[in-house]
Amino acid sequence: MRKLIILLNLIILIVLLSKTSLKAQNKSLTVGDEVPDFTFKNIFNSSNAQIKLSDLRGKLVILDFWGVFCIPCIEEFPKLDSLQKMFGKEIQIITVNPLDRDSIRRFFKSHSKVYLPSLPFITSDTVLQKIFPHQGNPYIVWIGKDGKMLLDDVPVTQPNIEAILSNKTMKVPEAVKNNYIESLFDKRWSDDMVYSSYIYKGADLGLKLEKSKIGQSFSEGGTVMFLYQRAWEGLTSGKYGFFRPGRTVIQTKDSTKYFEPKNLNDYDKQVWLRDNLYWYQSSVPNDKPYNLYELMKEDLNRAFHLNAGIEKRPVKCLVLVRTSSTDKIKTQGHKPVDSFFNADRIGKDYGPTRSLINQPFSKFSKRLTGLMEYGLKKPFVDQSGYNGNIDIQFKADALDGIVLANLRNALKIYDLDLVEKDVDLTVLSLKEN
Repeated sequence: MRKLIILLNLIILIVLLSKTSLKAQNKSLTVGDEVPDFTFKNIFNSSNAQIKLSDLRGKLVILDFWGVFCIPCIEEFPKLDSLQKMFGKEIQIITVNPLDRDSIRRFFKSHSKVYLPSLPFITSDTVLQKIFPHQGNPYIVWIGKDGKMLLDDVPVTQPNIEAILSNKTMKVPEAVKNNYIESLFDKRWSDDMVYSSYIYKGADLGLKLEKSKIGQSFSEGGTVMFLYQRAWEGLTSGKYGFFRPGRTVIQTKDSTKYFEPKNLNDYDKQVWLRDNLYWYQSSVPNDKPYNLYELMKEDLNRAFHLNAGIEKRPVKCLVLVRTSSTDKIKTQGHKPVDSFFNADRIGKDYGPTRSLINQPFSKFSKRLTGLMEYGLKKPFVDQSGYNGNIDIQFKADALDGIVLANLRNALKIYDLDLVEKDVDLTVLSLKEN
């Protein structure tokens, strides 16, 4: 009987030790910590049935956390593949995703235009997500040859890899850990608060404000222009679409702090974001009759020395017009069909031809707006005067590439065209004070 009790106690002790060990392995890591020797078995796109981290000692290991709806993640696949081939056995890039292996396989099968890199995919991941906690993808973790965490969310580039392999210092902005708090306002005086607001560079402070529990609250982060657009979209209930191309005009001597310069390398882009991203929050008690967007507008004006207002002004737009009085798109009344989509950047294919059969013209106009404004980044206005149901078909290459010449050629079949001309639009105007 005594032997049985001792054996049971030993079993309980082993179970407790196993749970403690598992809990320790799931503890979030920071730079310099040794990464536990995990073994992963749900591997996709590899001849190896499993990946054991200790087998990779002596290599620089780069974990790329990605998502199937993360377009920037997917757009990085060709570059990651190229870097893996460039450095060969010196490094191992591994992609990480919480979806199971069959889901990842189905994703690549149904999105034939997505580039499948020659990299192993860890699937069904729950462990790495916990020891490397992060918000949003892509997210990168670098593990050194000694199995210790080297870097946190630093871009994967050839110069960065070369610097690590040669033990040189990398030119990387210092990562800032975010601290989430409810409010900076002293709760002892909350009963006397008229309203409170904060504007600060979030990238510098690493501070993020959660939703306040004191009455109404509003929080947002972005560039100066984005914050103004957000405030005025709220003030006008989205009537004018200030986030759309050409709907915000900034009259200032130096525009570099409002618009991200083009063709920046990874490092300079991070520096620009660090210096030009701001966070804003306001809180108003329930018994105070203040409009949060009106307060935001006033706060922004004071903080950034700008005057914001709405005005009508001519803006160069791409305009849809008819080139004849002949109606070539009036519906013949057949069974409705709607496949008029461009293949998105994650590669979904809608077939060799795209059709709107017996569909309202407003649907066609809306899709064309998306192609012009989100594809070509140009303001678009429909002056065709069409209404009612239509039949129209485009070849896939006219939509998928989003090239203006191809779109114009497809439209000309139906006596439609896209012409560039000035149109009076309601815009958000930002002027230096």
